[in-house]
Amino acid sequence: MFELLLIAISLIGSFAAGLYDLKTSNIPDTLCILMIITGLFLHSFYSFSTGDFSNLADSLLFGGIFLVFGLLMYHSGQWGGGDGELLIAIGFLLPKLTIVRTYFPFAISFFINSFFIGATYSIFYALILSYKNPFVSKNFFNSIKQPVLLISSASFLILSVISFFYIKYLSMILLLTFILILFWKFSKSIEQGFYKKIPVSKLKVDDMLGEDIPKLKIYKRFIRGLTKEEVKKIRKIKKYVIVREGIRYGLVFPLTLLFTLLFGDFFFLLL
Repeated sequence: MFELLLIAISLIGSFAAGLYDLKTSNIPDTLCILMIITGLFLHSFYSFSTGDFSNLADSLLFGGIFLVFGLLMYHSGQWGGGDGELLIAIGFLLPKLTIVRTYFPFAISFFINSFFIGATYSIFYALILSYKNPFVSKNFFNSIKQPVLLISSASFLILSVISFFYIKYLSMILLLTFILILFWKFSKSIEQGFYKKIPVSKLKVDDMLGEDIPKLKIYKRFIRGLTKEEVKKIRKIKKYVIVREGIRYGLVFPLTLLFTLLFGDFFFLLL
């Protein structure tokens, strides 16, 4: 019953955050913080009630690991702040589960699955964006004409075909690497294709900047939506500003959570 409660909170909270991100390009901090506090409270209550503090220890351990990873991803400009917060919240809520069979502790299986589900989600999202903006597709196909990428991609493909008849798992790894290289190039094309210059009168809360404004200590490498106060300050000092549209990644986490609950480890389904 205790684990079902944690699962329900995680699913409802993460889906709410993901859908809000899809609509506004921003994950509400308040919701993620509430999920984290709820996870810590419930694990603390359960631990003190039963005298078994392993649940609380696991919650702190995996929540802490995800906190470090989320900070690294945010400060390196790979994720938005909300994405990291949502990952951290699930780490605190669902460190381990006994009612779901996974090869690793549930939080680790969820974490690994998020890369596979995230890549699939991002490809479909990027294809939709590229359909709306033909420049993206053109930029992508031009980028893969580079000799280094073509040679490396062709090598991976040839080795994969050959190794399929000898080493099944090596073939799978090489094919996945080939797909990830193409996806990386495609994501870079997406990034370059969705910057646009707008008058500050059209700038709104939750827009993401595509330029640095050092005077206001706003930098584009930190992927997050603008606050109401920041929008007001920008309108006072600029006439035009560059904004960007990227892949709204928040929905990946509830989708990964649902997948892991139903199927376990993604990687071992391929073996």
